[in-house]
Amino acid sequence: MMLCELKRGDRAVVMKVDLPMLLKERLRALRLYSGAKFTVLKVSLKKGVFLVEAGGSKFALGREVAEGVRVWKM
Repeated sequence: MMLCELKRGDRAVVMKVDLPMLLKERLRALRLYSGAKFTVLKVSLKKGVFLVEAGGSKFALGREVAEGVRVWKM
């Protein structure tokens, strides 16, 4: 399952990040990496934006990035 398939309120664990190295490093700085637990706070399907909270940080991800993050829903 990919992060872009989650809904508001869903909790998940990152299984793998299939993105270019620069994006992987950026997500790691935001505490979203393999093994990290996170919560989807809000989903805007119209704009393709996902607001997530991981490791005490809240940030938005675009659909293209969310499609590259494989997760396991808790």
